[in-house]
Amino acid sequence: MNSEESFAPGPPTTQVTLKTFAFANLSSMFVLIGATASIYGPLLIRFSQKFHVTLPAAGIVLSIHFVGSFVGVLLGWAGVRRFRGNVVIGATLSCLALGAVVVALANHWDLVLVGVFLVGVGFGGVDFALNTVLARTALKGRAHRLSLANAGYGVGAVIGPLLVFAVHPKNFPLLFGGVAVFAVVLSTLNRGIVAPPLSADAMAQERLAYSRERRPILVTFIIAYVLYTAAETSTSGWIASQLHREGFATSVGSLATGGFWLAMAFGRSMGGPLYKRFSDKSLVLAGLASCIVLSVAAYSHSVAPYVYPLIGLVLASVYPMGLIWYTVLCPHDSNGLALIILFLMGGGIIGPAVESLMVATYGIHAVPLVIAAFAFLDILAFSYALRYKPLAITV
Repeated sequence: MNSEESFAPGPPTTQVTLKTFAFANLSSMFVLIGATASIYGPLLIRFSQKFHVTLPAAGIVLSIHFVGSFVGVLLGWAGVRRFRGNVVIGATLSCLALGAVVVALANHWDLVLVGVFLVGVGFGGVDFALNTVLARTALKGRAHRLSLANAGYGVGAVIGPLLVFAVHPKNFPLLFGGVAVFAVVLSTLNRGIVAPPLSADAMAQERLAYSRERRPILVTFIIAYVLYTAAETSTSGWIASQLHREGFATSVGSLATGGFWLAMAFGRSMGGPLYKRFSDKSLVLAGLASCIVLSVAAYSHSVAPYVYPLIGLVLASVYPMGLIWYTVLCPHDSNGLALIILFLMGGGIIGPAVESLMVATYGIHAVPLVIAAFAFLDILAFSYALRYKPLAITV
């Protein structure tokens, strides 16, 4: 099967047109949300010191961010069905900017959490709206646009920790102020996106076109993506704290976090060539198996700074190849993909929360073992999907 056809979620309800510079603006928005999500990990120790909370308590910002993201995806899903795409993107960027301003000006821990929640709402709404808009562009080149724009997320996730290192964690209000300014500027540059609202009637007809056989497949992939997101966020959010507690300088933690995201961005850029040689299933399962081995190796503090970027590399293919796997099993199921994106945000809540609990109970050495546990459970979930065969759907 052609990789572009398999990745596409099917015929769009109403096709999106991107005018001059619109695609570049969308890619810049992915850079913004990638940078925003990646700066929390390197800032956990600073949050702990400034607001006089324990490190596990500071780690709750990762879960709060994804609680907001879950709400943001729900709002984004409702928004694209009723309003033009550029309106939804502008509104969610404004919410992200507001939250960043609250964090930058906060003088109390509770205000930080409120700001992080608002940032998360904007993050989830922007992420969902951008992917929905790109998934409704012309079929020719759609997979390329999706993968290239999402690579911007990886670029931003590399930039974020490096900015923390350059500005210094104690100056984190400047970082969040910069996020707010960038979000406001981008919110004014999306008029080139011509994205009519989705038709609720058409979406209902699409749901009716599927048999009951789709339900277990969808549930399996939702569980698999929740576990994947838990593994990814547990890794990126706790690299810096683990390394610092084990005696490394703060800069080492920021660089290792940046290395994790850089390796992930590189790995995803290699998705096309790898897909020509290996199946989507093989890439997903091999990536998770490698993650388990590398996470156990990260228990040794002497090799942990070098292992974490490798974890980013092996996890890189899981997200896109898993989506391809699902679209092969359930062709033309854009509604199912929307549900996967919605529920995977739950992994961002569960992963850091479990990690914080285990660190509070067993100490910082629990970090890599929790990552390995999530990867192990995830490989079980994806392995269960091997039993399914592609559905013959009549639309």
